[in-house]
Amino acid sequence: MELNLPKGVGYVAAAVVVGLVATFGIHQYITAKTRVPTVLKATVVVAVRDVAPGTALTAEMVKVSTWPKELIPPQSASAMSQVQGRVAMMSVAKGEPILMRKMAPEGTAAGLSGLLDINKRALTVRVDDVSGIAGFIHPGNRVDVLVDMKMGEGKEHFSKTILQNILVLTAGQVWEQKGDNKPTVVNTVTMELLPDQAEVLNLASNEGKIRLALRNFRNVTTVNTEGIASSQLVTGGPRKTAAPAAAPIRKEERTVEVIKGLERTKTTL
Repeated sequence: MELNLPKGVGYVAAAVVVGLVATFGIHQYITAKTRVPTVLKATVVVAVRDVAPGTALTAEMVKVSTWPKELIPPQSASAMSQVQGRVAMMSVAKGEPILMRKMAPEGTAAGLSGLLDINKRALTVRVDDVSGIAGFIHPGNRVDVLVDMKMGEGKEHFSKTILQNILVLTAGQVWEQKGDNKPTVVNTVTMELLPDQAEVLNLASNEGKIRLALRNFRNVTTVNTEGIASSQLVTGGPRKTAAPAAAPIRKEERTVEVIKGLERTKTTL
């Protein structure tokens, strides 16, 4: 039995099918464009305040946060148990992740001794705003140490670089009181030194005035210098050296010929 459908029904059906296909395609396109990508997250321990070198971390200093995994630096602590009681070897800023490479080995006591190399010593020297580079020296910096001291009994001074590429452990201020005077603030710098370097710095700080020269952290070159005296600032020439010894003056030799009969001899006077 044949159905007698009105004319145009086929076109309507085709239009409906095309509309449905278009609607489905648009829906899929919008869904793909508006889909929020899945972000992998992980926990990380961050500082809630600035932490100075040599400080043992406590629960009040750090917290556990959830960060996108791709933003977490390598070797970051992920749990409180990893950092509880550990001593910071370097300064940590507020909001910075706690990196395990900045922590001293487990069991290290809090304080300056935990920051020292096993074969080195810590020595503190007094500096002023000029010799300490006006507060630009911070823990972790590398410096050269210069000394300015008198030569002999005269007024001439001599300047020399005595230590190079020395690690600064701490830089700060202490209160000092002499006699009945009011306490004054004194700037100090503590450096990590080998035993023989500590002897040099100790003597220099007592015999003359020391100054610190800040180094670029990438520069580890040791430069041998001769130093400079006050007189050289005017002449601009090298230090005077002893003149070479003059060659001895040879005395003029004289000879006399002596004739005895048939014999002739010469005698030197």
